[in-house]
Amino acid sequence: MAKVMKSLSLKIKGADATADIDLINQFSKRKLSPEEVYCFSVVMCDNDVDRDLERFTNKTLDALAPMFVGKTVISDHSWRSGNQIGRIYAAAVQRTAEKNQAGETLRQLIGKVYMLNSEDNKATIDAIEAGILKEVSVGVSIKTRSCCLCGTSFKFQWSSWQYECENHHVLGETYPGEGWCYENLDDPRDAYELSFVAVPAQRNAGVTKSAADHEVDDAFDILLSCPDLSEHPRFPELLKFMQHSTMSAADREKRKKILAENEKILRLYEKE
Repeated sequence: MAKVMKSLSLKIKGADATADIDLINQFSKRKLSPEEVYCFSVVMCDNDVDRDLERFTNKTLDALAPMFVGKTVISDHSWRSGNQIGRIYAAAVQRTAEKNQAGETLRQLIGKVYMLNSEDNKATIDAIEAGILKEVSVGVSIKTRSCCLCGTSFKFQWSSWQYECENHHVLGETYPGEGWCYENLDDPRDAYELSFVAVPAQRNAGVTKSAADHEVDDAFDILLSCPDLSEHPRFPELLKFMQHSTMSAADREKRKKILAENEKILRLYEKE
């Protein structure tokens, strides 16, 4: 199963602490008063097709809603206790009047979040109110990823450098009589967190994903089975990346210093 992180521009509305205080107090060890909390509602994710040509299906959104209740709100997807700034106390899917890129009614997963209205959180609250914090990202576990046209799984084709499903639909292509090919994300197994991120993972509210172990294994199997990669246009780039990724952090730092020193010497040589 792959951990998927999806980012959206922050769309915040106020929430009524007085009306919601009983929901909030389900997660507190002591009874909090409405004056002690700052709460808001936020669009966490939706069923639209993103820049990586993936989308949560309606069924997935409905399943994720209860999974997010009680989950923590952190910053930059960093699981340190000091980065926990809030908690989701309610979540529900709402229909909008808009259409998504798949032609369906746009549906959004709305989460309600509370945090302590304290001096420690003042900077974060001020940044939210001022519109400075503009990006949120959800981390979830997804089991099934499939072609929207035929339901089969995609694999990366090294020969064409494209994702292709078992029935040879290429991700992003449009087929007469079938439609646009994108990937559906189904069967969520868990919701991990909602995160404020200072810098979007991709421009214009994009997506970052970490591959599941089996996906990495598949990539290695493909590499090992190829008789000759030397003619592939991106082979030098791949080789450089693999060499760099297998070095230890200390070796990478040493290499960085050596390259910087070499650059200095070359600049001095050019001046002479």
